[in-house]
Amino acid sequence: MNDAVRPRWKTLWTVLALAGMFLLGAIGPRVGWAAAADSTAPPHTAASLRATLLHGGLRTVAGRSGGVPAVAPGRPRHVALAFGLSAAVPGLGQAYNRQWVKAAVGLAVEAALWTGYVVWREQGLAQRDDYWAFAHAHWSPARYARWLNDYSDYLRQEHNRIIDTPPVSIPGGIDFSNPDGWTSAERAAVRQLFEQIRALEADNGVIFTATGATFSHQLPFFGEQQYYELIGKYFQYAPGWDDYPVWRTEDGTFTAAIDPEAVDASGAKIHVSDRFYRYADDHARANDLLRRASRLSAVFVVNHVLAAFDAAISARLHNNRLASSLSSSLTVGHDAFGAPQTTASLRLSF
Repeated sequence: MNDAVRPRWKTLWTVLALAGMFLLGAIGPRVGWAAAADSTAPPHTAASLRATLLHGGLRTVAGRSGGVPAVAPGRPRHVALAFGLSAAVPGLGQAYNRQWVKAAVGLAVEAALWTGYVVWREQGLAQRDDYWAFAHAHWSPARYARWLNDYSDYLRQEHNRIIDTPPVSIPGGIDFSNPDGWTSAERAAVRQLFEQIRALEADNGVIFTATGATFSHQLPFFGEQQYYELIGKYFQYAPGWDDYPVWRTEDGTFTAAIDPEAVDASGAKIHVSDRFYRYADDHARANDLLRRASRLSAVFVVNHVLAAFDAAISARLHNNRLASSLSSSLTVGHDAFGAPQTTASLRLSF
């Protein structure tokens, strides 16, 4: 390059370097770039200005000869804060780490889990209320108690069973379809009714004639969760449904329906009524929805934990990268013939 051209290149590099420094000064604070402001730094030369322009995102590190630029990757991140944010709401810790795609995915998964949980739980609770109302309208503890008294007589007369427990005393005037309207006295009477039912069920003389086994379950108290479970699950409670066949005629004769466990040739219970099975199906559907919601709540917890650890690990990796430094230098000189010569070096330290 001749002497006439060389001043033009120097002027061009100087103008470009000044323009680059102006742009860096304008946009640097917005993206986290910082220019060194140490009074001990060496004065800017054409080489250092050129290096500043070429390395845009680099800053001068004080104490290094020749104005050595180094990478400024950002500020350290708080690992505990990242963990806590995503533990509270998955995606927040990822947003704190500026991982926008992960943040969007985390928030979307969280929203989907919450939506599924709320929908399934509300549907399950609504169907639970429906089968409770169905049970109140069509299954009667008093009717079941009458069957239990008659069944005990049947066992004494037809199977010579010795049953020491006295018959159940059935109170009158209680509307089992409207438990919310019971008085305190009626509630006490219902409690006593259930205690007598449970005592007779527990008597060793009361058995299933087909197997000779005693009753495996006792009727839970009215309104308990197991109360609604058992009346549509075990066939011994089938006579309590209002569409169960007549098991004893007015003259005291026992019909085949006295035994709810009786089966036909195919093994089907021949006396169990449609409302027993309908109730069992409604109960199963409601419980299935509630179980789905419960499973989602478990997934919800797992999602929070995984998101929290992911955010914490990402923050830690970011900090580890900050612990390493990248330095470079660019030297502009002249060769033996006076032509410009540029020498670059790069050093990575941990």
